Amino acid sequence: MELPKQKSEKGVWAKVIASLSALVRSKEIIVVLLVIVISLILAISSDTFLTTSNIESLQTSIAPNAIIATGMMILLISGVFDLSVGSIMGLAGVVTSHALVAGFSVPVSIFIGLMIGLGAGILNGTLIALVGVNPLIVTIGMMQVGRGLVFVLLAGTARHGVRGFSESFISIGAGKCLGIYNMFWMMLAIVVISQILILKVQKGRHIYYIGGNYEAARSVGVRVKNIRIFTYALSGFFAALAGILVTARLEMASRYMGSGLELKIIISCLIGGGSISGGQGSIIGAFLGVVFMSLLVNSFTILQIGDYWQNIIVGMVLIIVVSMDAYMYIRNLKEHGKL
Repeated sequence: MELPKQKSEKGVWAKVIASLSALVRSKEIIVVLLVIVISLILAISSDTFLTTSNIESLQTSIAPNAIIATGMMILLISGVFDLSVGSIMGLAGVVTSHALVAGFSVPVSIFIGLMIGLGAGILNGTLIALVGVNPLIVTIGMMQVGRGLVFVLLAGTARHGVRGFSESFISIGAGKCLGIYNMFWMMLAIVVISQILILKVQKGRHIYYIGGNYEAARSVGVRVKNIRIFTYALSGFFAALAGILVTARLEMASRYMGSGLELKIIISCLIGGGSISGGQGSIIGAFLGVVFMSLLVNSFTILQIGDYWQNIIVGMVLIIVVSMDAYMYIRNLKEHGKL
């Protein structure tokens, strides 16, 4: 009579072991371990890592990048990407600052800045989904247009950009609640809500279907073009929000804000479990990838590594991550007999 009990116990242990194995294989857990390791190394090797000023600096670095990475990860899950997020970020910050200086109220100025990002995202999505232009061409074009507009709008201003904002606007980026920056709380809310929506809401799950097989998703009734436009609009909106928050935090609009940021965001998403081939990833993973990249950049500052070496290291990380993603994609195709 004891055999069924032993059998059931073995079954339970088998499930536990299988769950632990899946957990260890997940990219998110690997990134968590990497974050812990790099944090321990920095804490042991430097007296400045755990200081209040450095922790605050990490908060203001992670928050805007994670907001942008949320939109980027959603795009990657659906099988595309956006190279214009850095320029949209800078343009939204500049437009918002000009609106404030021109006398518009804080809410109206922020609304104008957000609409700039939303409009750019909708234009990207429309050209890609409806016109059929390649995402690489469209987003590179938008990147150039956005950065050009930033320089045009800041022409004739001091090298430090536009300044002179009200305290109510500055508090959005520089204010704190419970010792943590408001922008960080906002980022956490965006990450959690976005994660729930793409996993628990049916239309959110459609993003995975599109990334896994665009034509199959279309054939079963998924409105792939509408979702494509929506995801690009969301990416532009989040990039604009990040630009407004950084502008408020720095108390200025800079012509160099967001320059070159898109590659770091994509690296963060790939590290966090995203894939260029689409169909996989999570918002939590994107957040963890941003934390890892922020710690890496923070270590450059602490260890006084020069800018040129920083570019080399970040470039090497990009090559390694993309190569691993390509390898995993090809191996997956072979396992399913598609190659």
